[in-house]
Amino acid sequence: MEEIVRAGRYRIEEKLGEGGMGIVYRARDSRLDCRVALKEIKPQHLHDPQYRARLAQEAKAAAAINHPGIARSLDYVDDGKEVFVVYEFVEGVTLRQRLAQSSLATEDILDIAIKVADSLAGAHQLGFIHRDLKPENIMLASRPDGPARVKILDFGLTKRLWGAGQGVTTGGTGGITTDSMAILGTLDYMSPEQVRAEKADERSDIYSLGVVMYEMAAGVNPFRGGDPGSTIAHILTLQAPGIGEKNSVSPPELDQIVQKCLRKKREERFQSVRELVSVLSTLRQQLDPAKRHVQAAPPPPADCTPLQISRGAARGLYLLTQVGYLAMYLAAVRFLPRHVDRLAVFGGALSALFLAAFLILVLGAAVRVYFLSAVGFDYSDSGRLYQRILPFVLALDLAWSAMPLLLFKELEWISWLCVVGLAFLPFSQRALMCTAYAPRGGRTSGIHERIPA
Repeated sequence: MEEIVRAGRYRIEEKLGEGGMGIVYRARDSRLDCRVALKEIKPQHLHDPQYRARLAQEAKAAAAINHPGIARSLDYVDDGKEVFVVYEFVEGVTLRQRLAQSSLATEDILDIAIKVADSLAGAHQLGFIHRDLKPENIMLASRPDGPARVKILDFGLTKRLWGAGQGVTTGGTGGITTDSMAILGTLDYMSPEQVRAEKADERSDIYSLGVVMYEMAAGVNPFRGGDPGSTIAHILTLQAPGIGEKNSVSPPELDQIVQKCLRKKREERFQSVRELVSVLSTLRQQLDPAKRHVQAAPPPPADCTPLQISRGAARGLYLLTQVGYLAMYLAAVRFLPRHVDRLAVFGGALSALFLAAFLILVLGAAVRVYFLSAVGFDYSDSGRLYQRILPFVLALDLAWSAMPLLLFKELEWISWLCVVGLAFLPFSQRALMCTAYAPRGGRTSGIHERIPA
């Protein structure tokens, strides 16, 4: 057999597979004396600028995402005669090949899903979405000392999160095509927004991962039809059957997680892959009694007991409280300069009292604006930050609670009720924060709170 060498250093050993755009070979790098995976454009597409640009984009993305769960590109060659990208060689089987061997246990499903999701999070953090996640693009590399390593392959359809969307049309092959290019994705794993040719974002990858998880647990793709048209109709309209209908031993919590990934409206899915990783990790911990007592999250402090309301309600009430504080500060800014003399009720020099009141207003407003934005944007570390500055917040709020005494002439004894109410308010806010966020950092981890039915 004639020896085939690319770029004078990569000796082709074996063809591993091919897709719509390219062919993948196992090769040996003669300079470094190691195996690599070499993906080159098919000969019929060699001079098509769109294919060359897409392969270059794939190589750059795989080189930029430095994550152990993503196969990195090592070299890219485009000299007009040869166009290929060189990847690290991953010894193992694809998830598709593994599913063809036997069914997966729940712990294996969770292990693979968590590793894939964590790898996607690394890509999303750098602004890349995959857009073509499927079992064929997930490689399992076995290890003698533990669970398999997982690598995501083929970033040929990767897209910058802030990049412009690309119009697509459905093709008769069951994939998605442009007017001049062949398959640009696998229809069975596409999100509804991709099928509708809308701009994809990280939640599109979450949907595709949901389809992969469903297939790992139930053994079938829930939306695959007899032809591309029926598959599209299923993706856009069909609610996936419960995993329990296909796999009676699958825990219902896993079905809840997968169903949330598969919501037709992207705003109803998990909003980040990190959030999905957290929920999957919690479920894995709950299903492993041997690790439960070791890895269980520490209980909240005794004086920070979560309320019996939903996390969303707790966040809403907390935000409303911050807006109320800001409204009171604004009213005080208008009232104090006109009635400075009333500060004499606290005793001491009026100038010093006015300065103290002014500082309380400025610092209080800064704290309220900060937590209004942190909780409003659902910053996951809000609980830890609140615990760190809690003594300062308590001192500030208790000092502020004395302000209603300035209205004693108008309110009389009612002003004392206002003092008591304002003094109690910071403690109720702490309970709201404890309900919405874990007191030692991160969002609350109760799986039923995180996954609405």
